[in-house]
Amino acid sequence: MTDPVRVERMEVRRGHLVCQVAFGNAPRVTSPQLMSRVLAEVPTLARHACVNERGTVFAAVMDCTPLPHLLEHLVVDLQVRAESGRWFTLPGAAAGAPPSMAGATHDRPIVGTSEWLDEAAGVARIDVSFADDLVALRAMRDSVAFLNELLRG
Repeated sequence: MTDPVRVERMEVRRGHLVCQVAFGNAPRVTSPQLMSRVLAEVPTLARHACVNERGTVFAAVMDCTPLPHLLEHLVVDLQVRAESGRWFTLPGAAAGAPPSMAGATHDRPIVGTSEWLDEAAGVARIDVSFADDLVALRAMRDSVAFLNELLRG
């Protein structure tokens, strides 16, 4: 079975990771049911700062926002957890030791943007900043695996 969400291309740039992600037959927007399942595992998402048309936090739009926007926030959340030593493995992600941020210093918040490149085809660009490129890569991998687990289940 093909995963509904698949990273087609990744580019590590200075301070940020840019990914082209295909959402295949996945829904184009979140639903309250999907977000309920997401928040059961990642309750901090609702409190993320978020520039949107309805408010200043992700909770204002999370029940009906583009799926790439959700993926962006999942990647940011995992990186923030890694920086604070609170990494956890999302359901669907490969098990492994938490990424090490030992000695990492980052004086700016981890932020991201997402946009559809072709919504009908389900292709989007997600751009997230990072303090450590390896942590960002793992956060993207684990977030995609988590979304796939939820969308298949």
